[in-house]
Amino acid sequence: MRTFARFATFLLIVAGLSGCGEKGAKLQKSVVPPDKSLFETGSEYLKKSQYIKARLAFQTLINTYPDSEMAADSYLAIADSFYDESGLDNLLQAEDQYKNFIIFFPTSPKTVDAQMKIISLNMKMMRSPDRDKTYSYKAEAAIQKFLTDYPDSEYAAVARQYLREVQENLAQGDYGVGMFYSTKGNHIAAKSRFKEITDNYKEFSLMDETLFHLAESLEKTENSDEAAIYYGKIASEYPFSPRFDQAKERLQALGKAIPEVNTQLAAVNQARVKPPEGFSPLRPFVDFASALGLKGTPDPYETARKTVEAQKTAAEAAAASQGQPTSDGILIETTITKDASGKTSDTTTLAGVNTNAAQAPTDKNGDSKKQDSKDSKKKKKDEKKPS
Repeated sequence: MRTFARFATFLLIVAGLSGCGEKGAKLQKSVVPPDKSLFETGSEYLKKSQYIKARLAFQTLINTYPDSEMAADSYLAIADSFYDESGLDNLLQAEDQYKNFIIFFPTSPKTVDAQMKIISLNMKMMRSPDRDKTYSYKAEAAIQKFLTDYPDSEYAAVARQYLREVQENLAQGDYGVGMFYSTKGNHIAAKSRFKEITDNYKEFSLMDETLFHLAESLEKTENSDEAAIYYGKIASEYPFSPRFDQAKERLQALGKAIPEVNTQLAAVNQARVKPPEGFSPLRPFVDFASALGLKGTPDPYETARKTVEAQKTAAEAAAASQGQPTSDGILIETTITKDASGKTSDTTTLAGVNTNAAQAPTDKNGDSKKQDSKDSKKKKKDEKKPS
């Protein structure tokens, strides 16, 4: 009896341990890995704009689990936290972190976004054309690097547009300095500023004015032959310019031939002219705030992202209307017809199935048409039988 009691007790202990083992295994499976837990914690803090706590969580992950698959995203998240917090110091910190991300994780597909944000943050810090150009030059360099490293990116077209905007800012600054020197009679200094624009910023919206003042400066520094080249450029490529007739008059005065208008180049150049801004009593205050870097502007990265998304949506809609496969592989065709009364109707076909056509009921073999034909023949035979 004692032996049986001992044996029963042993079985109960074994069963209890077995149950604890199963429960422990289930609990172990449900536990979130610590690196993932840290990343989720940092992400939650980032959503709540608690930037210091977010950075602490991400940095702990990087230091403690350097081989984690979430280490790269943590580097990027730290950069995003500085970017979102904004302010000069934070944006500079973000730039440094994005550059480190690109160096440490060069094969990551997110390096494209990191470089776009480097462009964006420098554009945010750009000043007005008559102020410090440091961040304008940095933005220009960042865009050129992007176009060199990621020429086939979906952001490439937006980056080229940003390059034109940044270079417009730089050219405006040089133009203002050139005009200052010109009014002071320092034509050599004015010439160098205008020449820098024609050499480096060929899409400048005030290129006709720049060419004219460059030619004037050359004339006044006894370089008439070179001046005629730039007057001739106005006469051939800028027939819409207020300087067109003046350029032709200067060519005649210098004894130079007047070139014919190049209509193709003229059309391209006219498209670059910025429309005049309407009058606003707030303009002086807006300009002053912009000069101090206080003017709020749309985030360039978010603008680029939304532009790319809109282009994708438009491309899918165009593909659908032309009967091309959409992103989920469904072929959509729409046919518009007009009857004798002039009323229009449209028929949509999905993957070869006419959605407007009434579906005849079929039997299990799908031979509804054959069955209808047999019934018709039988009916005719019955009608021919003598009554």
